[in-house]
Amino acid sequence: MHGCGSETVIYNRDQLRPVPGPGHSLSLQGTMNALEHIALVTVTSLALPCITSVPKQPFLMLAVKTTMTILIQRSLAIILTTLLVAILSGCSLPGIYEQEEASATPEPRQVDIFYVTNRAPDSDGEHYFSSARGDINFGTSHISLPPGHVMGRHEEPSLLKFETGHDPNKHIKLLDVTRMSRDDFAKRLGDAVAASPDHKLMIFVHGYNSEFSQAARTVAQFAADIKFNGPVVLFSWPSQGSLTGYTVDETNAEWAQSHFQELMTALLERIPVQHIYLVGHSMGNRIIGRAMATLANERLESDMLRFREIIMIAPDIDTEVFRMDMAPRLARTGIHMTLYASSSDRALLASKAFHGYPRAGESGEGLVVIEGLETIDASDASGGMLGHSYFAEDRRMMEDIYALLQTGQRADERFGLEAVDTSEGRHWKFRK
Repeated sequence: MHGCGSETVIYNRDQLRPVPGPGHSLSLQGTMNALEHIALVTVTSLALPCITSVPKQPFLMLAVKTTMTILIQRSLAIILTTLLVAILSGCSLPGIYEQEEASATPEPRQVDIFYVTNRAPDSDGEHYFSSARGDINFGTSHISLPPGHVMGRHEEPSLLKFETGHDPNKHIKLLDVTRMSRDDFAKRLGDAVAASPDHKLMIFVHGYNSEFSQAARTVAQFAADIKFNGPVVLFSWPSQGSLTGYTVDETNAEWAQSHFQELMTALLERIPVQHIYLVGHSMGNRIIGRAMATLANERLESDMLRFREIIMIAPDIDTEVFRMDMAPRLARTGIHMTLYASSSDRALLASKAFHGYPRAGESGEGLVVIEGLETIDASDASGGMLGHSYFAEDRRMMEDIYALLQTGQRADERFGLEAVDTSEGRHWKFRK
């Protein structure tokens, strides 16, 4: 309770509507009126000692006393009444007063993304596509995000909670896929691009140890979290989806590069897209980097200008190969490039141990800082058990990519980044 001389705020009781708790048949409006009467008496007895301190001028004292009594009574009585109603109605304070119409029960939210895959169809149909090589297939994936999903949270079943399946009310779930012919796919994707602001499109290429369904769930969450306002295409190549399948994944990533290049050519020739954003994760950056370097030698400069950004997250590429060959070739295309690296990425540490040389997605002493590339040290970002999936599990990452894709801001302009100048050049890190 404030002492004498405090500012008084008057609340209009008619604007407040108490929500009765379950099991109460007593009229809360009647209860509220009775309680307010009690409160008025109580507050008056508490307020009078303060009021008597007004100077002893009878008329002034009476006017001030009357005014202060009314103000103090009405404001404090409402507060006291609110507390008592909360106790009687069994409600917690934040939810006592609500709109007259209660909101509907939250439902899972569906997110649809396009896919292009050179995986063979799954023989039992349960996972839609397998880890084996196959012909190129086209379609859309339908994924649901659970009620209450927030940016940077990747809801998956937990063995610690004895969860064995994807519950759409708790987890991100792949609901179904719709297969399409090549022409139908081009028509629907073209319509989606034409309906988007600035005729934009995002292509995501997943990395090592990814099944089709897992990649679809992750990309749908990523697209929803960064609020990308255009169609999204997942390019899914035949990763084995296991930690022990690394060498097979490397072979299949190399095999998939020509198919990805064909997809980029088809987009340029058949889709009315003006802004193409390429996002690669881990080994998927090998596919993007090599295919785009080759494409640049075959297409006109005006075609390449439609590619607005290449975002490389945790690239599993030999650092020196990237620094000396791939990055300079990509920089000559004029496409903006952003690289996210982390010294907390244990998957890339394992890759370095396997290959014997550092990876381009590592930070620390080997952080890649070269002209034409904006490098972000994301070592402080959270990325799951292996620290490799921070692009989908850290809010700061999401917010930074949102600013990059939605506003086109460069690293020096993005609020969440802090510049770091070294002898190698400038890179950025997340603000504390």
